[in-house]
Amino acid sequence: MKTILHTESSEGWGGQEIRIIRESLGMIKSGYRVIIAAPEQSNIFRRAKELNIYTFPAQFQKKNPLSFVKILSLINNEGVNIVNTHSSSDSWVATISARLSRVRPKVIRTRHLSTSISRSYLSRLIYNWLPDAIITTGEEIRQRMIMDNGFDAGKIFSIPTGIDLDMFNIEKVKPAIQRDGYAVGMVGVLRSWKGHNYFIEAIPLILKAIPDASFYIVGDGPQYRNIKGMIENLGLTGKVFMQGHREDIPEIIASLDVLVHPSYANEGVPQSILQAMAMQRPVVASDAGAIKEAVIDEKTGFLIVPKKPEQIAERVIEFYRKPELRRKFGKEGRRFVKENYSFEKMLDKIEALYKMLLSNA
Repeated sequence: MKTILHTESSEGWGGQEIRIIRESLGMIKSGYRVIIAAPEQSNIFRRAKELNIYTFPAQFQKKNPLSFVKILSLINNEGVNIVNTHSSSDSWVATISARLSRVRPKVIRTRHLSTSISRSYLSRLIYNWLPDAIITTGEEIRQRMIMDNGFDAGKIFSIPTGIDLDMFNIEKVKPAIQRDGYAVGMVGVLRSWKGHNYFIEAIPLILKAIPDASFYIVGDGPQYRNIKGMIENLGLTGKVFMQGHREDIPEIIASLDVLVHPSYANEGVPQSILQAMAMQRPVVASDAGAIKEAVIDEKTGFLIVPKKPEQIAERVIEFYRKPELRRKFGKEGRRFVKENYSFEKMLDKIEALYKMLLSNA
């Protein structure tokens, strides 16, 4: 049985951490042994423990030799075959530890974000020279690493996050929110670059055309107070409903007519977009990161220019006035996800990469 070690220094909870958990569960089911090393106070550590995934408490402090010693010992003692790192701090600690270990595991760096990578020597070291492979969550991210950073194209693999089509199936899910009228929502961690402020700025424009519309913001995060304050300042309290963190995402999406995703940075292929498409819900999304790989403009949804609330409003109103277009885009979206972004396809691609790397040991 091969052993995979995932490392994650982030203490937050979002698409990145959810992918690691779901990927781990999938690989365990496929016969792999999986360890998740993360800070004990982190969300991913707690969630992994609740799901009976082998967890290892680790503080990834790049200037603390003990951090390296602990991960090095873990790799050696557990006979780790593959180390898959996910954020900056853990990548440094785990990658160097892996290279120093006697069991010589293969190292993969997963890049979840589309943020530009520095062209410094250290970036080349941690991305291009030390790892055996890089996984990106979108082809756009892969191409940027090749074109902008000059990284080796042969070791970079685009493997977008896969969606459980049985879980996100409108025929099996009941709406979580009882509402009247047209419902529009955002689902995701409340971070600055997610563009919640542009969504909120679009709402008064939408209400002029659709007075009975209601709006839902699902998720928690560092921007919660700012978003809540903006809603109050614009007098939208009775129209915009902040749902906080929810576990029942399929039921939430089933409650919406349209999903809006106005991010302007850092995106791979966002899970919430794929989830909405799997649920046959049309999407209005910014053309940022790798989003356009899933949202095919005027086919599975509408792409808009980032930071343009008037464009959000225009497209949301168009969907309202053309219910047949919502249905058409919804059906095409599910078909597209089924063909390109299923959870099974993601696992197959990851396992194929693992086997290729291990065959070259």
